[in-house]
Amino acid sequence: MNPLQDLKDIHTPTAIESWPPAYGWWLLLALLLLCIYLLSTWIVKVRKVRLAKRQALKALQQIDGSNVDSVSQLNQLLKRVAMTYFPTQNVQQMHGERWADFLVKTLPNNKAKDVSESIGLMLHTIYQPQTLENTKFNDYQQSVESWIKHALPPNKNIIQKLELDNA
Repeated sequence: MNPLQDLKDIHTPTAIESWPPAYGWWLLLALLLLCIYLLSTWIVKVRKVRLAKRQALKALQQIDGSNVDSVSQLNQLLKRVAMTYFPTQNVQQMHGERWADFLVKTLPNNKAKDVSESIGLMLHTIYQPQTLENTKFNDYQQSVESWIKHALPPNKNIIQKLELDNA
């Protein structure tokens, strides 16, 4: 009698399926989808907040320095964009020195020094007789552009500082 006769053939195990995945993979997928949703929501919110800033920069490029009222147009642009980002500050009622101080206060300290003199001169020029040739227009335009780029959108510290000053 041969003892090997009673052995049965070797059977290979069934193949391991890759579907359905383990619970850890489902959890990872859920976390990934949540992160994508939160990131896209944040990007949409940031773009919405900065929309007025982008529009103001486009409008700034369209102001022609050869116009007699070009400096007044720069001031009007500053007022419109400031009213958008600072609705509680009564920007529409500000003029002269108070308006210049407001613009300088909303800038970071390192940028405020560079822009304050030019903004003051620009606001003084608005009330002077207009001439056809404004030699300082490029300086004024650069100052307005710098203000729009660095002061907007305002951070919470600037808003709190403005509220304390007005209280």
